[in-house]
Amino acid sequence: MKGRNAILTLALLSGTALAEEVPDRTFPIWGNEARARGYDIPLPFGVNLSYMNMRQNIDVDSISFSGLALGNHLIPSDMFNIDAGKTRQQSKTENLRLDMWVFPFLNIYGLVGHTRGSSVSNVSVDADPSRYSGIDKIIASSVHRLNQRGDLQDIDFALDFKGTTWGTGITLAGGYKNWFALVDTNYTRTDFDILDGKISALTVSPRVGYRFSFQGPQGPSTLSVWLGSMYQNVQQEFRGSLADLHMPAELQPLISAVNQDNNGRFDVKQKLSAPWNMLLGTQYAITPHFNVLTEFGFNERNSFFVAGEYRF
Repeated sequence: MKGRNAILTLALLSGTALAEEVPDRTFPIWGNEARARGYDIPLPFGVNLSYMNMRQNIDVDSISFSGLALGNHLIPSDMFNIDAGKTRQQSKTENLRLDMWVFPFLNIYGLVGHTRGSSVSNVSVDADPSRYSGIDKIIASSVHRLNQRGDLQDIDFALDFKGTTWGTGITLAGGYKNWFALVDTNYTRTDFDILDGKISALTVSPRVGYRFSFQGPQGPSTLSVWLGSMYQNVQQEFRGSLADLHMPAELQPLISAVNQDNNGRFDVKQKLSAPWNMLLGTQYAITPHFNVLTEFGFNERNSFFVAGEYRF
């Protein structure tokens, strides 16, 4: 070979391969030409199992309830003033990913997995009796008294969710000698159990790194280290039935009194406090067929990612 130049595949959820003699194959297109020029390229197909644990801050724009009633009297949807303070979201995801290198520089993949998590907001609930009359004024006055007494202040309002995630993505990769750069982009949708509809997310992750070659227990191996960043644009409007939520003890008596028919709905509008965070990762290619990857996210979003991959 003419050297150790590498078109690498060290993106999140992708793998790398060590040099080995392989027969002519249809994929990746131009792969035989790349090998003939001295490039090490991955085996074309991969199966990847991964786990990610992520924590991040959320800015809640509004929390509102609707469909509530006292007897036959429908309560105005804007009666409850719910102010949300600091919100922290945590999620855990396990994914199965299948990928193929179409070109030596272009990988496409699909994934399916399971996501579970929660968000906790510090909220206070109040109402303005001066805006209403009759029964609505009585209800608003009761809520206002509870707020002034401190019973409806600084309450932990939690959303617990789980569901199935699926999506698709592409990785663009290139390198010179042992240096590499790549950009991974994927789009996913998750169908959560407590929510109406699906939540979509767009993630873009550029990375730059360096690959070290050495003799491992199973033969020639590589260890790659990189620094990067991750951008997330996540749909953050959650809607669903109040009956599906585990209400805090401070709110449970109030909600039970006005949601006896279970027609109550919630609507939470929020956004990520920081769409970008930094990444630091490593990948150990044990053989041309198997590699393991770990990656840490830090700054405003904290994450831990680990994956094992088989290529063929």
